[in-house]
Amino acid sequence: MDNTVNRTNNQLILFDTPRSLPNGLVYKPDFLTRDEEEILLAYIGNLPLFHAPYREYTANRRIMNFGWSFDFRKNRLVPGPELPTFLKPVQYKIAKWLGIEKRRVAEALITEYSKGTQLGWHVDNESFETIVGISLGSWSRIRFRPLRSRNKNDIITLELEPRSAYIMQGQVRWEWQHSVMPVPDLRYSITFRTLPPQLSK
Repeated sequence: MDNTVNRTNNQLILFDTPRSLPNGLVYKPDFLTRDEEEILLAYIGNLPLFHAPYREYTANRRIMNFGWSFDFRKNRLVPGPELPTFLKPVQYKIAKWLGIEKRRVAEALITEYSKGTQLGWHVDNESFETIVGISLGSWSRIRFRPLRSRNKNDIITLELEPRSAYIMQGQVRWEWQHSVMPVPDLRYSITFRTLPPQLSK
C-alpha cells in the first residue's frame, strides 16, 4: 500500500512517519527553531533567485546555488560562490549531525516552490555523497520509490514539516527516486550536499 503520512489539520504537531523508511533515509522534525527559520527566510527573501534551467527546459522553481552547482548542459559539477554567512550556522549544524568535518558540507541549493509547484521523479545526478534537505515555510510531501519500480504500492510518502530535515544516503540516495508533490503554499527548501572524503581535501 501507499505509506502516506496524512495531515489531519493545520496545527503544527508531530506526525507519525511511515513504519518503514527506505534504508539510508532519516527524518528529523524541528531540526531548526522558529527563530532560525525566520532568519533564514529573511535572508532568502533578498536573494536574486532565478528559474532553474534543466537542459532545454526552464522549471517553475526558482533557485540559487552556493559552493557548487551542476551544469546540466555540460553534465558536470562547476564551482559556485562561497556559502554565505547566514548559511554557515546551518552548515555547522548539519556537519555535527552527520559527524563529519564542516568543509565536507560543500554545497547548498536554495529552492523556492510557489503554490502548486512540484518536482518530478528523479535521482540526483551529482557525485555528492549525502543529501540533507531542510524545509522552510509551507509543509510539503516527498515521495520515494525504488529506482526500477513503477508500482504505486512501492511508493513511500513522507510529510515534511516546516523546520524539519531529512538525510538521504546509501541505498535511498542511489537506488531510489524521489519527488516533491505540489505544495499547498509558498515553500523554500535548502538542500545541502556533502563531498566524498577524497574530494574534500
